[in-house]
Amino acid sequence: MICTFNESIQIEGSRAFIRIPFNVWEETGLKGNIPCRVTIEIYTFECKLIPKGNGNYLIPIPKKIMSHLSAEESYNVLFEPIRTLSRINHDSPYSVEHPIRRIDGIEAIPIQAGLCGHCCVAMLAGVPLDDVVALMGKAHASWSKVLEALDYFGISYSAKAVYPKGSSYRLPTCCIVNNDNRFLLWYQSSFCGAADVDPKKTISYIEVYVG
Repeated sequence: MICTFNESIQIEGSRAFIRIPFNVWEETGLKGNIPCRVTIEIYTFECKLIPKGNGNYLIPIPKKIMSHLSAEESYNVLFEPIRTLSRINHDSPYSVEHPIRRIDGIEAIPIQAGLCGHCCVAMLAGVPLDDVVALMGKAHASWSKVLEALDYFGISYSAKAVYPKGSSYRLPTCCIVNNDNRFLLWYQSSFCGAADVDPKKTISYIEVYVG
């Protein structure tokens, strides 16, 4: 969904923002810190909208973008809600329509301490672990970083994480699992590259679509 309007830039201390002149909840059906792609005239950037209550939101303007604009001047603004910020995938050659591959099998690689999320992405994308480390960086990956990497490779996944209660639950055909605060890849009834996994320690999982 793409929304457009004309609005001026406001300055508050060292921050610059544009107030969205309509109820965002009603227009988009979304709440919270909403990730968006924004275009002001010819300048495009991504951000999370700032909620001010009752469906009112602000668009924060990065300093780099603001250097090309003028305070109090009115501009044409376009914004489109997106699933996640694309700090990794902004220049990806892949997309959901044209992913790096169709997942019809997994070549397991050992889950490495500190790189568990990277290992899961590498197995799903079918690329060397070193390539994923170069993409994601060497730091321990968060859920958001893992999902950004999946976006980069055009790999589709569920919009919501599942938080199973207790030890009785059924994992889908393919998913990334947060088990005892490490990421593991589950595919066709087994964990790939990991052994002695305690199902009771599963915190959450996100389904990855295959086929």
